[in-house]
Amino acid sequence: MKKARIGVVGAGGIGAAAHLPAVTGLPDIAELTAIVDLDPDRLATAGATFGCENLYSDLAVMLEEQKPDIVVVATPPHLHEPLAIQAMRAGSWVFCEKPLTGSLESADRILAAEEETGQWCVTVSQFRYAGGSRQVRDDLASGRWGRPLVGVAHTSWYRGPEYWDIPWRGKFATEFAGATTTQAHHAIDLLLWLMGGQWLSVSGIADTLSRPIEVEDASVATVRFDGGAVATMLSTVLSHNQATTLQVMAERATVNLDTLYMPLLEEWSVRQVDAEGTTQLVTDWSKPEEPVQAHRAQLANIIAHWSAGEQPELTTAEARSTLEFLTALYKSSHVGAPVARGEIVPGDPFYTALDAGGPTRKARHHG
Repeated sequence: MKKARIGVVGAGGIGAAAHLPAVTGLPDIAELTAIVDLDPDRLATAGATFGCENLYSDLAVMLEEQKPDIVVVATPPHLHEPLAIQAMRAGSWVFCEKPLTGSLESADRILAAEEETGQWCVTVSQFRYAGGSRQVRDDLASGRWGRPLVGVAHTSWYRGPEYWDIPWRGKFATEFAGATTTQAHHAIDLLLWLMGGQWLSVSGIADTLSRPIEVEDASVATVRFDGGAVATMLSTVLSHNQATTLQVMAERATVNLDTLYMPLLEEWSVRQVDAEGTTQLVTDWSKPEEPVQAHRAQLANIIAHWSAGEQPELTTAEARSTLEFLTALYKSSHVGAPVARGEIVPGDPFYTALDAGGPTRKARHHG
């Protein structure tokens, strides 16, 4: 198989911690072609660390000179849309960090760019590719445990005030939203995926309870799905007992995940109630699998589709569904009523901003 030539935009944070190691960890199918970053010291360090000599401060120059097959966008969120569209127009597929972008309007521009260029923009969703996740999804989708009835996704993390010392964090203009979208995004996306993805309405509360930031530091939500299933979600950075907990209560079993930042196969469990009414651990539900580095696993999946010349998973249309859910949660908090899928359309202020009610909340707290 021909190696995919990959350029990485953003050599700090998640770029250095996850994406650059993911590319160099796939030497049989991927070649790290170039790194782009505005910080010369960070760029030099990344080049030395990951063995890349093609270092750029300008994406346009890199695209023209290197013509990568895939561009990884690992920058602050407000840069995702312009960089993704620029790369697609240059002939590259894009692997973009979450959140894909800051509004449904922006997502629709990315979607239009996919259609215009024939390239694809895939959103990072590493929980779907982490240990055990695919097996759980396949079991639920096949009906092995019956129909999903109730879902739970709790992201209870801690971020002290110093976390927001980085200038782009905590601001509507550059981060778009807070704990629900930045910290809990993967757990929410995973639960929507496990439940079948067809959410119908959400009722939520998002607020800034403690941290000195514009965006929310906590939210709670209830969700209704097609077919009648329901779910609850808690997303916060205020918990001193850090955990990520998912649960899907299906007709014939309950699936649990207890993790923190990345699911492992052994952190999943399945339980059933026997004829005597006693809860029993199901021990034969999973097949052994090799340890997974989830960013690398998703990138390998993208490269496989690229090599085959076929549409990859999690393109903009699917990522837009999760973005619409998050937007609906913020709108529900603002209007104090449930928001239905498909309700947010052009002309609605929430179509042009993920958390259009956030500035009003900020004024209420700080005015």
